[in-house]
Amino acid sequence: MATNPANDVQQCVQQCQQTAQQLRSMASQETNSQVSMMLAEGAHHLDLCIEECQFSLKQIQGMA
Repeated sequence: MATNPANDVQQCVQQCQQTAQQLRSMASQETNSQVSMMLAEGAHHLDLCIEECQFSLKQIQGMA
């Protein structure tokens, strides 16, 4: 059974978006400002990865 690379990337993007949102939620609830900042930074890094994955997804879909 062959996998669909576009679907695989899209599922990964969705999981990363959920994780980034969880990190932002944790950051907003955190009372320690340093911890909050680090959680927000982690979400930001995931956002950057998501952007790159979405670029790759467009490339994959363009090949189909």
